[in-house]
Amino acid sequence: MLRAAIAVTFTLGARQAGAEIPIVQGGGWELYTDGRVGGFISYTKGDGFPLTTPTQTPRGGGIDHNAAVQISDPNQPDVQPTIDTMRIRSGFVSNILGIGLRRQLSEQTKLSVYLQLWSDIETESQRKYLPMPIDVRQGYVRLEGPAGEVTVGRQLTLYSRGAVEIDYKYGHGYALGFPGNISSNGPAAGHIGTGVMAPGFAAGVVYATPKLAGLQLTAGLFDPVVLQGAWDRTKFVRPEAELTYDTELGSNARIHVFTNGVWQRVYKQNQPDELFETVLGVGYGARLEVGPVHLGVAGHYGKGLGLYYALETSEAAYDDQYRLRTTDGYYAQSQFILGDFDLNVGAGISRVYELPTDGVADMNGHRNSVIQSQLGISGVLVYHFSQVVHVAVDYLRANYKWHLGEKQNVNFFNGGMTVVW
Repeated sequence: MLRAAIAVTFTLGARQAGAEIPIVQGGGWELYTDGRVGGFISYTKGDGFPLTTPTQTPRGGGIDHNAAVQISDPNQPDVQPTIDTMRIRSGFVSNILGIGLRRQLSEQTKLSVYLQLWSDIETESQRKYLPMPIDVRQGYVRLEGPAGEVTVGRQLTLYSRGAVEIDYKYGHGYALGFPGNISSNGPAAGHIGTGVMAPGFAAGVVYATPKLAGLQLTAGLFDPVVLQGAWDRTKFVRPEAELTYDTELGSNARIHVFTNGVWQRVYKQNQPDELFETVLGVGYGARLEVGPVHLGVAGHYGKGLGLYYALETSEAAYDDQYRLRTTDGYYAQSQFILGDFDLNVGAGISRVYELPTDGVADMNGHRNSVIQSQLGISGVLVYHFSQVVHVAVDYLRANYKWHLGEKQNVNFFNGGMTVVW
């Protein structure tokens, strides 16, 4: 579930993405394709998941205690395990094949149909005999005209897309960052989980207004999400919205400001409607570009969000009694364009706040230690060999802390190549 939610991509400028390739025209329609293919060597080294003791159990966050990646000494059961593993895998964005159709219905009205297929290069659970699934990540129809645009189908959701766009444009668009599920398949996560939340993809109906003096409002209704094992019933679709503002600051500078939000009510299976919880979140941030220097900042705050994506099924989103936790995050990303090279440096932190009952000992003296924070510091060097070939090396240091003192520090070293069209 995590890997499906954190995989995101965007239509960006020429420096960040390849151009669409027309295939054929006929009957008023144009058929085109876009996409990317790439791969990375990824090395993970650091602490394993903190130990569970007779009096204390770490809950949520961190690099999970997966036997496939952890190294422990049976003669030293009280020593925290380590992680030391190398993979060849997809980057922040996996292999993609996009296919689109479009036509002009009138001088001012355009109709588009688009399908986007994703596939990782690494197999599930490191078993090379398993088939590689194809994920139909997007599939929608869009109508654009003077009154704005309407998109219907499976598409990128709105909450937190501005923050992930910063990571993609100025950070890990051609890199990897946090690998996500280390011992299974990806794609990877960049800074998601350390200051950034993923928007994900969902079935929805979205309307975007025309831009007015740089302002644009995008609002959508999406298929609702259940919190598995906690709040397993929904009634209404999930509203999300984003307000953006764009303006030029002279001949060589521009700024993009955004704020977005999500709201959804969740219910108990076989329980009356009066028993419910409300998940909500707000996000905000800005991008500033002044010549070759780019800077992005973002933040989020909410209830029941989790660490990686809104409405996350995890102990970071709710406790054993299914009460929703409050979380927030902050992220800053810089990019310096030096000829054919980009140097990207970023840092972010996601935090989980305790509920009144967290950390309280039960009748046996045992306490649960909830994840407190996940801090990530990253550096990326990208060489643009051409408009379509991009080579990158990157490093991310992740520091995880729990409310009762446990810690986990992990280093990620990655390098690879991406071809886009």
